[in-house]
Amino acid sequence: MRLILHHLAALICLHVPDLAIAENYRVPAAVERQVSSVLGVDIEATQRLPRQTSMQVMQQGGVPFVRFTIADGDIGGAPTDNDPTHNRIFDRRYSERAEIRTEDTLQRNSRYEITFEARFVEGFFGDNETFFQIHTGQKPPLMFFFRQFGRTHLLANVLQGCERTCGHNDQPEYQRLKAIFPRSRMLGRWHQYRVVLDTSNRGRMSIYLNGAPLFEHQPVTFPSQHRPYLRFGVYRSGSEDGNATSVVDYRNITITRTGSSG
Repeated sequence: MRLILHHLAALICLHVPDLAIAENYRVPAAVERQVSSVLGVDIEATQRLPRQTSMQVMQQGGVPFVRFTIADGDIGGAPTDNDPTHNRIFDRRYSERAEIRTEDTLQRNSRYEITFEARFVEGFFGDNETFFQIHTGQKPPLMFFFRQFGRTHLLANVLQGCERTCGHNDQPEYQRLKAIFPRSRMLGRWHQYRVVLDTSNRGRMSIYLNGAPLFEHQPVTFPSQHRPYLRFGVYRSGSEDGNATSVVDYRNITITRTGSSG
């Protein structure tokens, strides 16, 4: 009997999941305030993060920054991240995500200049590891990727179409814009990104890396029924073969409204 109970206890330990990971980590308001202070903009974690260590405030040389870490199997807290019907449309098992978003920052029919610094620390070998999004809660007008196919690619997917509304499972046209950099140039150092955009139905967008244009005056659609906001962190597809751990740091975010459009 004692041996049977011992084996039963072992089975229970083996099959009961870690609830902190299974339910993901709810970010406390105090942590949101600290991260907001470090980044320079008000943020909120509307979705649970995979782990408490998915987002951390750190320092280097007395300068604070915010680090995001995503490991293999870190399924995100968004309703679509582990939804088989949604993921089947995009040919993936699930989505891995550790992201935060800005809170009530962008207005429609406005012109903005957005700057931030990001540092890729490790990983980012996947096909579609997004590190910056301009989102609407449905389809994002911008998904900014980092990927590795023997060479390093920065990819921007820019929304075109869905002028009124755009649902999760809609598949509108995206313009894909690519720039190639040596991996050794991108990893381990801070880079400054500058985004100039118009949030109207028939807007334009430009992105600059360290002062040099990646693309300029690219047409972009902001659906009229959705209010845009920013997302920072890592969002990527889960992989049956396993994903490498990816780590990215952020600091010095500024969002400046420069006028109205139209």
